[in-house]
Amino acid sequence: MNLLKVSNPLMKWLYMMLKLTGIWWLYNLPYIFLGVNLLAAKDVEAVHTIVITGICLLPFAAVPSTAAALAIARKYLKGDGEFPFFHSFWHYYKREYKKSVVLGLLNVALLIVFYLALRYYAELSALLAVFFYLLLVLTPFFFLYVCSYLVDQELPLKGYLINAFYLLIMHPLNTTLMVTVVLASGYFLWAALPPLLILIMPGLVAFTMTYFYQKSMAAEIKKSSALSN
Repeated sequence: MNLLKVSNPLMKWLYMMLKLTGIWWLYNLPYIFLGVNLLAAKDVEAVHTIVITGICLLPFAAVPSTAAALAIARKYLKGDGEFPFFHSFWHYYKREYKKSVVLGLLNVALLIVFYLALRYYAELSALLAVFFYLLLVLTPFFFLYVCSYLVDQELPLKGYLINAFYLLIMHPLNTTLMVTVVLASGYFLWAALPPLLILIMPGLVAFTMTYFYQKSMAAEIKKSSALSN
C-alpha cells in the first residue's frame, strides 16, 4: 500500500474540514463574543441572558451558515475539489438565506416547545420525559437533513420538511449511524481536548451529515430505478 496515496486524500479532506470550520466561525462571530462573555459571566442570570441571546441568533446566523457549509461539503464529496471556496460559501449563504432563516425559526420554535414539554412532563411521567428528551436531541439532526435538502434541490419549504423526514425514517441505519458518529465525535473531542470542538466540530458535522444524506439519497434513487424497470 502506498502510504502517500492514502494520506494525500486524507490530508486534503482534513484541510477542507478545517477551512469549513474556519469560515463557519467567521460567519458566526457573535457566538465567539457570546462565548467569551459566558466564560466571564458572574451569575446565573448573566448565563441565562447569554444562552437566550445565542438561541435567538440561531435562525439568523448559525442556520444560514450551516446550510452554506453543507453545500460546500456536498460539492467536495461529489468530487468537485477545485472551486472558489470563499466565493462558493458566500454564494450559497446568500442564495439560501431567506429559506434557512424560516427553517431556523421553525427549528428554534420546536426546540422551545419540546423543552417546555420536557420540563412539564418530567414530574408526571418518566416515559414522556424520555420521549421529549429524545425529540430535543433529534430535532437538530432533522433540520440538518432539511438544510441538506435545501442546498441540493429546489422545493417548497413544506417539501423539504416532508422529504427530510421521509429520508430519516426510511433509512434508520443511516440515521442511527449519523447521530452516533456526531455525538460520539463530540464526546471524544471534548474528553481529549475541549478546544478541539471549536476547531473541528462544525466541519466534521457538515461532512458527516452530507455523507449520510447522500448515502440515503443514493439508496432512494436506486430503489426508484428498480421500480421503474
